[in-house]
Amino acid sequence: MLVAIGAAGVLVGAMGCAGDVDPGSSGSGGSGIGGNGGTGAVGVGGTAPTPAVTTLSACTTPGLEPPLMRRLGATEFARTIQDAFSTIPTTDWSSQIRLGVDTLSSLHLGNDASVLLVGKQTAEEILSSAEAIATTVTATANLNTVLPCAAATPNETCAGTFVSTVGKRLFRRALAADERERYLATYRSVAGRSDFKTGIKWALVAMIQSPRTLYRSEVGTKVGTTYSLSQVEIASQLAYDFGGGPPTDALLGRAERNELGDPTVLVTEARALLATPGGRDVLRRFYRQWSKYERVANEVKNNVANFDVLRGAMLDETQRFIDEVVVNRQGKVADLLTASFTMLNGPLAQLYGYGNATAAAMDWTEVNRPATFGLGLLAQGSMLAGNAHGDSSSPTLRGLVVFERLLCNERPPVPANVPRIEEPSPGAKTTRQRYETAHAGSGACNVCHLKFDPIGFAFEHFDEVGRYRAAEGGLPIDATGRALAPDGSVLTSFDGLTDLATKLGALPQVSNCIGGFIETYTFGGGGGQSCLAPDARKGLTEGRYGLLEFTAQLAASPNFVRRTAP
Repeated sequence: MLVAIGAAGVLVGAMGCAGDVDPGSSGSGGSGIGGNGGTGAVGVGGTAPTPAVTTLSACTTPGLEPPLMRRLGATEFARTIQDAFSTIPTTDWSSQIRLGVDTLSSLHLGNDASVLLVGKQTAEEILSSAEAIATTVTATANLNTVLPCAAATPNETCAGTFVSTVGKRLFRRALAADERERYLATYRSVAGRSDFKTGIKWALVAMIQSPRTLYRSEVGTKVGTTYSLSQVEIASQLAYDFGGGPPTDALLGRAERNELGDPTVLVTEARALLATPGGRDVLRRFYRQWSKYERVANEVKNNVANFDVLRGAMLDETQRFIDEVVVNRQGKVADLLTASFTMLNGPLAQLYGYGNATAAAMDWTEVNRPATFGLGLLAQGSMLAGNAHGDSSSPTLRGLVVFERLLCNERPPVPANVPRIEEPSPGAKTTRQRYETAHAGSGACNVCHLKFDPIGFAFEHFDEVGRYRAAEGGLPIDATGRALAPDGSVLTSFDGLTDLATKLGALPQVSNCIGGFIETYTFGGGGGQSCLAPDARKGLTEGRYGLLEFTAQLAASPNFVRRTAP
């Protein structure tokens, strides 16, 4: 449930009408979409705790997750393998890793511990990956690089060296004596019936499939009423949460010296990790999943030639824009929503009608938006085109972006017998008029649509691919609207996208909501809790932290080093 974030403390009632799409126009689709899993992270006992509905005002005492075993996502697994065998040159490990796309939670986040489970299909994918990786590693030239003694003394002593060194990289800690013996026993069993390399191969297959490789341990040791995470667990959490991969030898060294307890040290490490290429990838995955701007990748626009090329450019534009605002300028929430520039290449400049339309597709330039062309993230072509239909804009889809991802409301379920929206008829009715007629005419629809359609009307100066339009089919556009507070009162009113973005950027509720999403993502689902880092969240809503610094400050929360009893 979206309320697990606790950012706005809003739980919308069950009655409703609109799903993800509003059926009716050609190319519009027809059904709503729901979540793909729960939001609570899985505790050691295997049970997802019940999410708590908590507002920020009630979030004065930091909460704690239960002890967790978090399965590596596909990207984290790939990074782990790559780092373990970094001495093997020019190997495309991605072609040998057969893990499917990570399951998304009901929050559309792809690293939730409660949905990253190992069922039959995933187990088969892991086995297939392990065999492919082990085959590559034990190719003669590669094995001699990873294990120099394999060329001169291919015996059990050499095999023991392999198990100890590679096992430490895969497990992110030194192997215990019984673990080392277990994998050596596998080596002996296979090598005794075949040869050294084959024994090494199947010992490696076993290590890759081990829960110690596939899962991140955040269990700790019970101290009083809570569990204290070990230094190695903290190092692993830092490395994956902020760097997207396993801990370096240097970070493990700090853990071995017991240096990872002070919050200031943890935040410093988090900042450094976020500055690495892996950290940049972590940030990009979050913003892509939170904003859902990647939806444009599957869009088809009936009246725009070469949109299959343009939609790829839109994805690139938004990633570059977020990189610039969040990372390079260390912007705050208001900056993300109200930045007056974007990043354009020639094809997009030609599509939007501003910027250098003669520039090559590979030449990207920062361009200031014309005064009427909106501001910030919500004015991105990917956001506008990705939340529209093949031949028309969609106030419902665009309004839901703000309703769910910026105000942290929960979308109501879609009822049966959803009425159809009239087909677009240029010069007869505006899109707003078609939607108001359809949704106001049905009491059940209107109850819910009045919560998000009026937000979406602010986007009506932008067509289905994000191009500005002063009028629609010769008819004047009414882009006024309002957003409601949980009690039904008017939270804010606005006229057009620029006004909407400006007012949203000034609302503490919006900063709080986005902070809740970042917190939930960082902590792998948040354990069903919504108050894991209240001090950092307060700093974000008060404007003391930019989005990048807020993310790093999560490492200072008590939840980063302790867990509650499950």
